[in-house]
Amino acid sequence: MSRPHEPEIAVVRDSLAALGQPWQAGETRLSLLPDRARRLRLGVPIPDQADVDARTGQAERLAAEALDAVGRQVVAATAPAATLPKSFDLGDVGGRDFVTPVKDQGDCAASAAFGVLAALETTAAFTRGVPGLNLDLAEAHLFHDHAAERGYTSESGAWPADLLADAVRVGVTFEDYFPYQDNGSGTANPDWPNRLAKAAGVTDLTGRPAAIKQHIFGYGAVAACFVVHDDFFHYRAGVYKPTTDRIAGGHCVALVGWDDDAQCWIAKNSWGTGWGENGFFRIGYGECFIEDYPSPRPSVLGCTAVHLRAWLPAQRALRLFATANDANGWAYLENLGWTHLAGGPHSTTNKLAMLTHARASDHPVTPFINGNELSTVQIDQLIV
Repeated sequence: MSRPHEPEIAVVRDSLAALGQPWQAGETRLSLLPDRARRLRLGVPIPDQADVDARTGQAERLAAEALDAVGRQVVAATAPAATLPKSFDLGDVGGRDFVTPVKDQGDCAASAAFGVLAALETTAAFTRGVPGLNLDLAEAHLFHDHAAERGYTSESGAWPADLLADAVRVGVTFEDYFPYQDNGSGTANPDWPNRLAKAAGVTDLTGRPAAIKQHIFGYGAVAACFVVHDDFFHYRAGVYKPTTDRIAGGHCVALVGWDDDAQCWIAKNSWGTGWGENGFFRIGYGECFIEDYPSPRPSVLGCTAVHLRAWLPAQRALRLFATANDANGWAYLENLGWTHLAGGPHSTTNKLAMLTHARASDHPVTPFINGNELSTVQIDQLIV
């Protein structure tokens, strides 16, 4: 029995054949949804036609700028090399994966929250050089609380610039303190201010493909908006380019890398792992306004640091460092990297003694991080 979406997919496949099959179309979870439900899987206000018209013809220029970035000197000290490579993927940096697992926004136009927090989670791990950080931030807090206070709803979506501003000003708690429900149910744990992440060093990268690459390579993923065409819901694999002019709405994802040979960005979506390339997709440079969404609002954003205030899972102290008077102590924790020991000489000495004992006995410690400092250390029932 023929299903309503099958003729739609057949038209897309015919168009792809004429284009040389740049990507594969087929039935997906999104294909099965009616139009209204598909729109709820997006989450950025649809662009005005005037803004779209003003950017018509820029795709080739943006693609050329993206390709021209290879070999440029890198600014960030945290970058893995001195110049930009032809390809890069935060999911495989010398065998290390800094990208957190793909999530599913469900029937709620909350993609801006998912895109922003995917960028923050990756940045927190990448700038520390510790893929094992496994930060899991609460999209419910950012969207159902922060965005709702701005008047955004589950149908309106939100601008990522506003949500990133909230992540700087107020911060976002962890998923276990406010589990995500697409219907907006639930509330944050009252202790959420003590389990928090805050963004810092927000950077507007809109319309600058080379700067986008610099940021991804130096600091981590960026949140990016793009125009979704109707055929995108049927994407299975390959480098996406639209085959239709019909626009479904705006969407926000996290850009986690690029590939100049394929002339595309690598993006993390929020439609679950059963869609696309295990929840990810590739999109051609300059396509769908991915580098410059048709709006006066910033549409490609990143941050250079993520400050934490939280107890983190138990982990080993691998290295220690202190000046002669112990006033300046540091610990390298296996899932956190180098972290400064907070407090004066007496507090630092006590922490170093505990960490030295734990390291010698290969005993894990439970750290409480405040900002970029190790504020408290717990071993079993002993806290310093």
